[in-house]
Amino acid sequence: MVLLLFLVLFAKGVLAFLLLVKIGPLRELVIKSLDQLKTGKGPATVKTIAGTMSVILLSSLMSIVKIQNKGAKLGTMSPMDQVLWRTHLLEASLMGMSSIFSFCDFLFVYFLFVCFLYFLK
Repeated sequence: MVLLLFLVLFAKGVLAFLLLVKIGPLRELVIKSLDQLKTGKGPATVKTIAGTMSVILLSSLMSIVKIQNKGAKLGTMSPMDQVLWRTHLLEASLMGMSSIFSFCDFLFVYFLFVCFLYFLK
């Protein structure tokens, strides 16, 4: 799960780099593909993935709170609880960052597309 989230985070970084740097037709291809993702069946897919990630994020956050409450009740956390707590914290932070980056990517593409249409007139 953590490796998959790191892969998503790396892909988002590459996507942001391609959107920011003007590399000829590659930037336009990325913008058009993201724009097509927002139309058609894309929004349903994105909402499904976002919903699934939200449920997993909430589950990780609840596990973090449970482990912290258990540690507070006992006075100390066992090494296994510490490992689980750090793993859940890493998963939750990566999911939060990837969802924020996704939102920023869609806003960035939207504003680029609007500016592109404005300058065509």
